[in-house]
Amino acid sequence: MKISRNRIDLENARLEQAVFKRYHETGVPVTASATTPLDISSGNVFLLAHGTNITTLNVTNPSASGTLTSITIIRTKDASGTTRTIAWPDTFLFPGDTPPTLTQTTGAVDVITAFTMNGGDAWVAFAGGLDMVAPARTPEVAFTDSAEDEGSATTYTFSGL
Repeated sequence: MKISRNRIDLENARLEQAVFKRYHETGVPVTASATTPLDISSGNVFLLAHGTNITTLNVTNPSASGTLTSITIIRTKDASGTTRTIAWPDTFLFPGDTPPTLTQTTGAVDVITAFTMNGGDAWVAFAGGLDMVAPARTPEVAFTDSAEDEGSATTYTFSGL
């Protein structure tokens, strides 16, 4: 293990029974192209600017088989007025074997989540939300544990929503 001022590197070790007071994920900006890469080594949340059709979506660097890896794609439609599509990989398994119909309104936000436990051979995928309102700012959710000891009730405060 390596500990520095800004980072703890467990060197592929396991962290168990961790309690996080604040938790954030970095959104990885992605600009759509015919072949669009989503590299999980950069992060698990992808902010997709959808300004062209995606004919190949490449998701790379999931964890090895037996370890769950999840991704979230937050897709924003461009202002062109042109329908934008994503050719989902055959490894993405949507409910009813039918990918969601993406919203084609200018600025519309669609959220797609997927997870795999077999190194990316199959992704269970679903729409977390379609035609969502684009936030004026990125919301932050803070959890405040008010419990004094293990036997007392725990309450949480959600702020910034």
